[in-house]
Amino acid sequence: MKLKDAVLSRRSIRAFLPDPVPREKIIKIVEISRWAPSWGNIQPWEIVVADGEKTKLLAKAFVDESKKGISPQPDINMPVEYPVIHKERYVSLGRSLFTDMGIAREDKEARSEHYLNMYRFFGAPGVIYLTIDGGLNEPYACLDIGSIGTTICYAAVQEGLGTIYLAASMHYPYIAKRILQIPESKKIVIGIAIGTPHPEAPASLFRSQREPVEKIMCFADKTP
Repeated sequence: MKLKDAVLSRRSIRAFLPDPVPREKIIKIVEISRWAPSWGNIQPWEIVVADGEKTKLLAKAFVDESKKGISPQPDINMPVEYPVIHKERYVSLGRSLFTDMGIAREDKEARSEHYLNMYRFFGAPGVIYLTIDGGLNEPYACLDIGSIGTTICYAAVQEGLGTIYLAASMHYPYIAKRILQIPESKKIVIGIAIGTPHPEAPASLFRSQREPVEKIMCFADKTP
C-alpha cells in the first residue's frame, strides 16, 4: 500500500467489530512505527498494549468511574478553551457525527450512551497506550508521541485495521496504571483504540472534513 493510500484511507473509527487483533499484527505495526521521528532521537515513547480481558476490564472500570460522576484526572492537561476558528471545527465535528449517527440534538440518552461508548473504546478489542517518563519535557515528548501515534494509525490501515485517538482512554490514568501495571512514574499521554472497523455502522463510516490547502498554507514572500 502506498503512503498516499494509507493517509487518505485512515479515519477515526467509532464502531469496531469484537474480533481480536492478532498480536503478530500489533508487533508488525509497532515495528514499522518505531522509526517515526523524535526530537534529538530520544524516542520517549513507551508502549503498553491492552487486549483480550484487559481491554474489557479497562472498559468496565472506566464506565463505572464515569457513572459515579468522577471528573477526568489525566496525567497530561487537556484543552478547555479554543480560539473561535478551532472551536467551530470542534463543534462542527460533533454536529456532523451525531447527524450521521441519527442522534437528535434533544436525545440526551443517546448522546450520553455515545460518551460512555468512548470509555468502552467503541467496542475495539485492543488499545495501544503511549506513555512517557514523568521526568521528560512534556511538550516536546508529547510532540514525539504524536509522531509515533500517527505512524501507528497509518501502519494499522496497511494491516486492514482501524484506529482512533481516544482522550477518554487517559481520563482516569490511575485505573489504567493499576490494570496494566504501568509504574506511577510514567505519564499516560494517549490511548489508541485498534481493531477491525464495523463495515456498516455510521459511526465507523463517518469521516471528518479537512480545510483546503489554500486556507492552511501560504508561501512566505521573498525579502525585497
